[in-house]
Amino acid sequence: MLSVRNILAIGIFLFGTTYLWLTPAFVGKSATGTVWAAVQVLAYAAIIGFTLAAFGLFKGTDWWEAVTIGSAVVGMAAVIPYAIGLQNVSGGLNAAALENIAIHFLGGATAAALFLVHSAERWIVGRL
Repeated sequence: MLSVRNILAIGIFLFGTTYLWLTPAFVGKSATGTVWAAVQVLAYAAIIGFTLAAFGLFKGTDWWEAVTIGSAVVGMAAVIPYAIGLQNVSGGLNAAALENIAIHFLGGATAAALFLVHSAERWIVGRL
C-alpha cells in the first residue's frame, strides 16, 4: 500500500543508493589510492545508513530520523575526497562530475535539514 511513510522510505532508500555513483567503480581503473579508499568507505557507509533509515521508517522505529541525519552527514563528507580524487583522475572535474557532487552534497544537506529544522521535522512526522 502506498502511504506517505512508504513513499518516504522508498525515497530515502533510493537516494542512499545513488552514493554508489561516488565509488571508484564508477570512475574507472585510475581511481586508486588512499583518497579513493576513503571515498569508498564513506559512500558505502552512507548507502548502508540510508538503507537502515528507510527500514527503520518502514517499521516505524524511533531511531530512523537520527540515522537519516547521520547518513546525510557521512554522505556529504564522502563528496569532499571524491572531488579531491577527481582532480587526479584523467578528465578531472567535468560537468558530469560537478553535477554528481552537487546532487550528493545538496541532497545530503536537504535530508539533514529536513530533520534538523523543527518545523519541517514536525510537518514530515505529522504526515506519517
